[in-house]
Formats: sequence, structure tokens, C-alpha cells
Amino acid sequence: MAVVESTISAPVNACRDVIGVRGMCNKTYPYYLDTLGISLPKAAKLADSASVNAKTLIEEAIDSAWGDVFGDLRADGFKVNGVQKDYSNKFTTGQVGAGTYGFDIARACDIEQINLTNIQIAATGTVNANVTLNADGIVTTLYNDTLTDEVLTINFDASYPYDRMYFTAVITGDGTVTQTSDGGVIKSTVFTECSERLLYCKYWAYLVKAVMYKAAATILNASLFSDRYNDMIVYKGDQIATRVAQLDSSLNLLPAEQRVNAKGLYQLEIEKANDRLKEIVKQSYCSCCFECDNVISSRISIP
Repeated sequence: MAVVESTISAPVNACRDVIGVRGMCNKTYPYYLDTLGISLPKAAKLADSASVNAKTLIEEAIDSAWGDVFGDLRADGFKVNGVQKDYSNKFTTGQVGAGTYGFDIARACDIEQINLTNIQIAATGTVNANVTLNADGIVTTLYNDTLTDEVLTINFDASYPYDRMYFTAVITGDGTVTQTSDGGVIKSTVFTECSERLLYCKYWAYLVKAVMYKAAATILNASLFSDRYNDMIVYKGDQIATRVAQLDSSLNLLPAEQRVNAKGLYQLEIEKANDRLKEIVKQSYCSCCFECDNVISSRISIP
């Protein structure tokens, strides 16, 4: 059996790498945590041995904040069963010779993703198989070699937000390949499913303030449990705790009588984002991935 690991990777999330701090890696960003009081020198004082340095602390806090925002948004009405269409097929007893064979996968809307486990081609005798993938117009050769009495398996390791993925197998030689139940020669394990993350990421501009508040609160909160010793951590702990509570009430460690707000800026921003997304769903996605009798509502819990 010939096994190949695909080099096709899912595109990087569009809602990442838009937030940073000034002076880090001489890179520019649309949004800066400096506006919330998180500077590179301050982060350097706050980072403890778990974060190693300011850059690591900032990057990990921002990545974690994106995940927290995705987790705290609530898309009521979203089709949680996920699977929209199953493209999987099976090998049959039929054999065909040289030729060009194709297999097509398409999603119905831009918040569906293609879940692809593997594709297979079964050869009897000796054939050359040239297998390519056209993903939204970008063509990649997945395999181009000889098969002799064996099954070629090409594995994939991600979900893909492409509109269309088209596999082509050009078979040459004197041997044969096994037909599949859909009349082709490419056996697949693949389906399309709805992705809340794709919805949220598409409208990342509505979420970026919430991410910034959460990331800033996470960085400041880390200092309250830091194993470092400096003037900022020792003498400004109470001020930091108050600022954390203002940014994110879920991290509020202050006694009830000292709390400055019932909801943090992060919680308020999540509610705004939910309201905006609710209208977008009504206008654009009731026919795809949502049952619009009951759409997005805010359910974030406030400690």
C-alpha cells in the first residue's frame, strides 16, 4: 500500500495577526494593545518564567483571547449536527483502464467547511497515477508515480474553507484501477459541515475589541500570580486587579464591595458582537447552516 500525507494545509485564519503591541518585531498592526495600557516594556515586567518573555506572553494571550471569544459567542439556531452533505463513496468490483477521472467537492456557503480524511485509488497490475487537486483555482500535485497491485492512500489532516476542491487522476499504463460507486476511480471519505468559527472569523472586525479586552486582561491577570519580583508587580498589584476587573469581570478577584462594575468591557463587547451577528445571520444565512426561528443570542455568564 502506498500512503502519502498531503501537503495541502488549510488557509490561515483571517482573524489572526491583526492585534499586537508597538515595537514588537518591527511589525505594524491594525490594532494595538498599547491603547489599553499594554506596552512591550510593561509586558516584559509582567512576564514570568511560564511565559519566558514579553513576546511570548503577548502572542499567547492574543491567541487564547480569540479562542475565548469564539467560545463565549452563542449562535442559537446553528445546525449543531454539522454535516450538510456526505460525499463518501465505495470501491466496486468494476475495473477500468487508462483515462482521466475526476472527483468534485463543493460547499454551499462560505460558513461551511470541507472535512476531508483521505482519498484512495486501487491499482491492479501496473499503472502510473498522476493525482492533482484544484482548490479554488490553485493546482497542487498530490502524487505522480507508479502503482503496482496496491492501493494509494492520500491522507489529509485539516478542515478546508475552500469553495471547491476538484481532484483529478490521470491514469496511464497497461494495468487497471477499481471503479467507485459514483462511476469514478477516486474513493473518498469526505463531507461538508457548518463552522461557527468561519462565521465569526469572517466578521472578525466585530470581534476585535472583545479580543483586545480579553488579551489585555489575561496579560495583566498573569502578573497577579507571577513568580517575578519587581516594583510593578509588588506595588501595583491592587491597581492591576482593579484594571483586570474593569476589562473582564470573569477574572474579577476583588471583594464584592470593591468591584467597579457588574460587567467587564469584554462582556459588554461580546453582547454587542452577538447583536451584530444576529442581524447578519437573518440577512444572509437562514438558508445555510442556521434555523432562523432562533438565532444568535448572548448567554455569557457574569460572575
